[in-house]
Amino acid sequence: MKKIEKILENVTAVILLFMLICCLLQVTFRFILHISAPFTEEFARMGYIWMVFLTLPILESKNEQLKVTFFFDKIPLAIRAVLYWLMSAAYVVLLAFTTYGAVRYFQSASTMTFASVTWLLMSYQYIPVVIGCVLGILYIIQRAIHFKEAFAQEEAEYQVGGER
Repeated sequence: MKKIEKILENVTAVILLFMLICCLLQVTFRFILHISAPFTEEFARMGYIWMVFLTLPILESKNEQLKVTFFFDKIPLAIRAVLYWLMSAAYVVLLAFTTYGAVRYFQSASTMTFASVTWLLMSYQYIPVVIGCVLGILYIIQRAIHFKEAFAQEEAEYQVGGER
């Protein structure tokens, strides 16, 4: 799993660089050369979609996704564990539905192309959704299986550090 994580980190870094180049080209074409270049917008938008959904498993593997835990941390450990399992199950269901929808959209958009880049199929934008959601599900399940170690470590830190 660490190898997949490293590959995704490198791929998303390349995509970020690609998006930066596309945006710089757009500014150059529009304001310096006074030429319309809509392909740069479409490539940057596609790169953004790929980067967001390929970053999802990375954040899940490191448990670094955005979350507010103020009230969650105040709950006793036993109740917190049950809530954690329920939230993880709900999240897996959400990602499963998202994956299903992405597969359906991929199939329905398999013949549509972007306006300015006729060789770029619109269905390509659903590939990272499937990859990211499936890997995200795997990381959520892995983290839920090992939740006792995570909560034990968190509780030990809480006892040593006092109130948060």
